[in-house]
Amino acid sequence: MLEIVSLTPEFAIGPQLSVGDFKQIRGDGYASILNARPDDELGTYLLAPDAEKHARSLGLEYVHSPTQNHDIFEPDAINRFEQALVDLPKPIFAHCKSGTRAAILWALVASRHRPVETVIAVLRAAGQDLDFLEQELRDSAVEARRSPIHLREDALLALGHSSLLGGTLR
Repeated sequence: MLEIVSLTPEFAIGPQLSVGDFKQIRGDGYASILNARPDDELGTYLLAPDAEKHARSLGLEYVHSPTQNHDIFEPDAINRFEQALVDLPKPIFAHCKSGTRAAILWALVASRHRPVETVIAVLRAAGQDLDFLEQELRDSAVEARRSPIHLREDALLALGHSSLLGGTLR
């Protein structure tokens, strides 16, 4: 059985999916899957085109936002993840190899819209020990001022006023 970790009522993370996991995700009420794992990583796993086929066959939306571990703090990677959070129907299940990369990307986006202390608290409450991210989260919040999404009022309202990012507004 797939281990799903809810960060907020509208966003959860988990490890790489197998074919049987899609039914569980659908059965648990998720509307979308956000895959942060690139298709060229080592290991045996379901590639994005096959995963998308499985997801859509069950009525789930699917976005592949591949992010290499060494690119996780790059604004383009964060912007892609943020755009997926804006566009996808909620609730969203996000995954990578272990779930950690998806949690970090969520935190980098959330810190653009919530106080860093709130983001860290949400992660801790979900059992994600990512306190080492604090400075990167602060830097990401500064970078958000240059984000194309941050400049779109409709996207800001969608993220800033939803429970997708958890916690209280800035």
